[in-house]
Amino acid sequence: MNFRSTLIVAFSKFHTMVLRITKGKLMGRLAGLDMLLLTTVGKKTGKKRYTPLLFKKIDSSYYCVGSFGGSDKAPHWYTNILSNPRVEILAEGKFFPAEAQVLEGKAKIEAWNSLSTLYPNFQKYQSRTKRVIPVIRFEYRPIRD
Repeated sequence: MNFRSTLIVAFSKFHTMVLRITKGKLMGRLAGLDMLLLTTVGKKTGKKRYTPLLFKKIDSSYYCVGSFGGSDKAPHWYTNILSNPRVEILAEGKFFPAEAQVLEGKAKIEAWNSLSTLYPNFQKYQSRTKRVIPVIRFEYRPIRD
């Protein structure tokens, strides 16, 4: 892991702890940007994994970018949702079940443009890597029995 990735992971752990303890009351906004806490299930371990992510809410869905700071490797949370798209979100002070969908085509382009306007560094991150950075929509989904 390179230094940038190490810093991202270290800060992410601290941010996760604060979000979980305060249920998003502290650090739910960071540098003026809305943050959510994503809970995935590790594809190898089966354990819960927590990741704070910048989001933009559009029509009651939450949109996030799998940038990992422009790393050539996709973030672990992204590979976890490919294995199991059922997740939990803490956003706007509430926990709720959701389903992840990786966007493609026009939907991806529109969401990418909106998120890049919100946080221009996403464009810089894309220029650092050969992988195509994904955009994911999280939608509320009641738990199925």
